[in-house]
Amino acid sequence: MTTRRDFLKYGGATAATAGMGATAGCTAVLGADTDAVTVSSQRFPEGVLLSYMAIESLRKNTDLSVVDETSLGGDPMNFRAVRSDETDLFWLYTGTAWALFPPKRDKIISKPRKLYRKVKQSMQRNYGLTMLNPAPFNNTYALIAEPKWMEKTGVKTISDFAKYVKNNQLSGPVVLGISFSQRDDGWPGMVKRYGFEKAASSLDTRTASSSLTYQIINSTQATIGMGFTTNPQLRQYDLKVLEDDKSFFPTYNPAPITNDIVERKPQIREPLNAIGPTLTYEKIVRLNKKVQIEKKDPQKVARQYLRSEGLI
Repeated sequence: MTTRRDFLKYGGATAATAGMGATAGCTAVLGADTDAVTVSSQRFPEGVLLSYMAIESLRKNTDLSVVDETSLGGDPMNFRAVRSDETDLFWLYTGTAWALFPPKRDKIISKPRKLYRKVKQSMQRNYGLTMLNPAPFNNTYALIAEPKWMEKTGVKTISDFAKYVKNNQLSGPVVLGISFSQRDDGWPGMVKRYGFEKAASSLDTRTASSSLTYQIINSTQATIGMGFTTNPQLRQYDLKVLEDDKSFFPTYNPAPITNDIVERKPQIREPLNAIGPTLTYEKIVRLNKKVQIEKKDPQKVARQYLRSEGLI
């Protein structure tokens, strides 16, 4: 029986043969291993997990050497590394690409498919980078709170929260991630969009790592905090997300972004394209739980997932 792995490997081998003449000279001149693909990632668990999916799929579905550079750094560092050919690919979130990398854009695109198309076009046009198939899950920013506080105050949406802080004093601090506290698509832009800049300036805001925020709110040491919608600690501590009723936060669908290696080594395209579409919200939360709460090896979790989906 022909498996999906056999199909990917067969298709990749055909494409590789077609491009062999273009790369043979480079190997001789540079003395480099032109069969190597270097995969990097951000340092947060989900980014690492996604890049291990790419690493495992490429190792099983192609004959290329794959170099592991996971946990390289933040999005800007990974982006610079891919552009300068120090690495070849990582998973970039559409909302991050739209908000973080020039040209500067003030418009928020709430429709995921439209945002992906715009980001893909911008990456190709402005940077010569190729964005491959995205995952459908949305790991966006969110304001999170303890359910009892929400029931007591009647706050269900960010608009409710804005109205509440204009008229009441919060019983505890607001905990924000360091990046979120500074980014235009984070706290500064959000308070402006929801019209409570003056009230927000008097709030007791503190910064903490996003991994600690959920525990801090659960222990009632803070009233409101910044979270991510696919973090399994939301369910672990039974925390609730305030509805973004003005659609401020963009969609964050991750997709592999590559430099010209996708043209030089076209056999990587199909294995990478196959991963994202399988990753629903429920699946990524379950996988994140294995890594973040159960403390399982992200590479092993990635490998097991790909096997369960018939991708390796």
